[in-house]
Amino acid sequence: MWLYGRPNGRVSSAAVGERVKQIPRRAPGARAIAARVLESVESDRGSRAPELLARELGSARVADPRERGLATELVYGVLRQERRLDHTLGPLVRQGLTKLEPMARVLLRLGAYQILMLDRIPAPIAVSATQDAARQIGAGRLTGLLNGVLRKVAALGEQLPSGADVASLGVRASLPDWVVRELVKAYGADAEAEGMALRERAPTTIRPTLGKGGADACAVALAAEGFTAAPGPHHTLVVTGPGDPFATKAFMDGLFVPQDPASLAVVELLGDVAGRRVADLCAGRGLKATALADRGAEVMALDLSGSKLDALNALARNLGLAERITTRVADLAARPPEVGAFDLVLVDAPCTGLGTLRRHPEIAWRRTSADLASLTALQARLISNAAQLVAPGGALVWAVCSFARAEGTPPLPLGFVEEERLDLRPSAGLDAFQARRLRRGPA
Repeated sequence: MWLYGRPNGRVSSAAVGERVKQIPRRAPGARAIAARVLESVESDRGSRAPELLARELGSARVADPRERGLATELVYGVLRQERRLDHTLGPLVRQGLTKLEPMARVLLRLGAYQILMLDRIPAPIAVSATQDAARQIGAGRLTGLLNGVLRKVAALGEQLPSGADVASLGVRASLPDWVVRELVKAYGADAEAEGMALRERAPTTIRPTLGKGGADACAVALAAEGFTAAPGPHHTLVVTGPGDPFATKAFMDGLFVPQDPASLAVVELLGDVAGRRVADLCAGRGLKATALADRGAEVMALDLSGSKLDALNALARNLGLAERITTRVADLAARPPEVGAFDLVLVDAPCTGLGTLRRHPEIAWRRTSADLASLTALQARLISNAAQLVAPGGALVWAVCSFARAEGTPPLPLGFVEEERLDLRPSAGLDAFQARRLRRGPA
């Protein structure tokens, strides 16, 4: 029998006040931290869960790796399974789930996720702990709602639709309908399998810095701090172990950076870059630019954002690659920058990011089909201007971290032919990337 009652008997207000004085304020637990992060994402779909989670964990000074791990599991788990959780919760909320305040929806999802998808947490504990979290964040008014609805979730479980229609597949894969339609366009009969793969947790993959000893030096340094680094696809390492590998001395010393194997596959599509001049035209914070420089290229990195290029330069300095990278602010969508011609040009274009849902599940709810239309128009301008920077006989690599076919197949620039195409799928344990290597004809 579950007990969710209050203690019997009456206590004087003076005694209560004295007792409160004696009890130290509790630091927020994993569930309270997760609720705050998820409420921020719910209220502002432009926010990014990783940054919000890091800030909350830091401000709460959570040192226990178990609490940090649980908070991380809850944030990403709820974001991955949001539509599936809402499918179960909706019929159990009398006034309608969408009419509740954001924190109420968040706490209900938190509790339902623990009950339905975390076997290690007994349902009664999930209910009571979620109520405790509500009290910790000043939402004690919601405990009655949480108690009633979450007990029903535990009793009834979930009933998922079995149909092959878009809406049913969207519930099972916990994705918006428009994203499901893009999956069907991209993968046909494999759409559901690929959609389910997008909801899996991505492993922690890193790129060892070749100029600082490569994979061997990286693995040794991580092992000294309690981590295991095993070989992964495309010359990455897969890291497991206690705590956060990006809080280690090995990371601070520039022995590695986080990078998905699919992202490195795009770099490899450029071929042998040692001693060659390469233009990275949408360089962002520099993961691909530094990978190219680490392989011996002389890189011209351009981006519209000066702050991103500042981050790129800081990363290059930490990796010991600053002398091989030159940066410049430029708006590639407006006109081709006056930087000369290059034998190798990389455009890792701004896109919906749908291929990175394993790592950034909030993107599914932040993006809309209107974004896809506007981004494909932008991408057409980018590839047209980028093509003008490719020297005769040179190569242009176009890449997007998205499975949406419209983003992976922009108009082929005049005078170019396609040499090779990558279509990396989440079911292979990778982010979903599309990339094309295009060759410009001789002068």
